[in-house]
Amino acid sequence: MTLTLLRHAATLLLGATVSLASVAVHRSLFPLGLLLAVVTTYAVPWWLLRSSYPRTAASYVVGWLVVFALVVRGRPEGDFAIAEDVKGLALMAAGLGLVVVGLVSLTGRRPSGP
Repeated sequence: MTLTLLRHAATLLLGATVSLASVAVHRSLFPLGLLLAVVTTYAVPWWLLRSSYPRTAASYVVGWLVVFALVVRGRPEGDFAIAEDVKGLALMAAGLGLVVVGLVSLTGRRPSGP
């Protein structure tokens, strides 16, 4: 039980870290920064889904989305980290796709195939 909670806490923290890093690099060296952000965002849950504990991917998704939602919300002064341009909208679309990954991981089954 304790190890399960630690696994979920670790993947939650990993998701938050990847989300913050994705926001930081998605605008740099377009399109390489955006590509790096999206690939990293999806590579981690893909790996988690194929591990012995596929439900930890849901924790990763929650961590990623919580930090992303805080960043998208912006600040009262009007500052923002994600603009409504192609780069920002592509990262937001990646976040929506990540919701589907999180829902699929709740089944707890490991995907079959290569």
